[in-house]
Amino acid sequence: MTGQYQMHATTTEPAPTRFSVSRAPAPQTPWVLRILAGLLATLLISAPGFANDTPRQPILIKVGGYDFPPFVSHKTQNHLEAEGMTIDLLDILNRIQSDYFFDYFETTPRRRYQDFSDHRYDAIFFENPAWGWQGYPVQPSRIFLHGGEVYIALQKPGRDQGFFDDLKSRRLVGISGYHYGFADFNANHEELAKEFNILWSADHLRNIKLILIDRPQVAEVAVVTCAYLSSYFKQHPADESKILVSNKLDQTYEHRVLVREKGPISAAEINRLLNLLLTSGEMAKLASRYGIDRKNYVNMNQLTP
Repeated sequence: MTGQYQMHATTTEPAPTRFSVSRAPAPQTPWVLRILAGLLATLLISAPGFANDTPRQPILIKVGGYDFPPFVSHKTQNHLEAEGMTIDLLDILNRIQSDYFFDYFETTPRRRYQDFSDHRYDAIFFENPAWGWQGYPVQPSRIFLHGGEVYIALQKPGRDQGFFDDLKSRRLVGISGYHYGFADFNANHEELAKEFNILWSADHLRNIKLILIDRPQVAEVAVVTCAYLSSYFKQHPADESKILVSNKLDQTYEHRVLVREKGPISAAEINRLLNLLLTSGEMAKLASRYGIDRKNYVNMNQLTP
C-alpha cells in the first residue's frame, strides 16, 4: 500500500521547485499500525490502576454463631453484643487478608439450621457435621481443633466419680439445642423428657452457678464443654476445688468450619486461611487467651479432609 502511494505521487505530480506552494497529499496511517495502536490502548486501559484506582471490594462472608463459650458468648441480656474466640478469629482474618470480609451473624442453637436455609449466613465456625447438619448443603473444612464435654457436680465429702454413673437418676442441666452424647445426640426436648430429668438453659455460666449454689432439687449435674470449663477456671481459680469434674467425657468432637455449597467461599479456601492462622502462630495465641490447651489444635498439613 505504501509503494502504491509513492508510485502515484511520482507519476501524477510534477517535481516541485523550491518556490512551489503545492502540497503533497497527507499520508494515511497504514491499517496494520492502526490495529497495533488500538491493541496498545486497550492494554493500557485494562492495566491495574490505569483506568480505575478504586481497590476491588472484598467478598462478604456472613458467619453464623450462637452462644457457645468460649467460642461465642453473648454478653448482654438482649444479645446486642457478642465476644469470644470466633469473634476474635474473624477480626484476625479481616486483618491478614483483603479478599474476603467476615461479618458476624447471630443465631441460636435451635434456630441455626433455619437461618442457614434462609441464606442468612454462609459459614459457621467451631461446628461439627454430626450436630444435626445431615441433609443440609454444607461442605466441612478440615478439622482444626479437638474438643469435648464433661459432667460437673458440686464437690462434697464422699462424692466421687461414681456420682456420674447413672445420669437417669440425676437432675441434669444442659443447653437447649445442643446435641449430647448421653442422649444419643437427640436434641428433641419432648423425647428426652421421657428418659431424663433435664432443665434446659441458654446460659453456660448460669449452669455452673446452679451447681455451685447446691440446689439438687434443680440441678445436680451440668454438662459443659472442656474449653469453656478451662476458660472458667482460668477466670475463677477459687472455684476449681469446689467442682467435681468427671473423668469420662460425654462426647469428643472435632471442630470444623461448615460453609455453604456453591457459596461465596469454598471449604478449600477456608482450609487455606485456617492453615495460615495455624502456621503463623495466630491460632496458638488466640487459643491461649481462652485457656485452650495447645494439644487440642491440629496441624492441618497432616490431615485429610
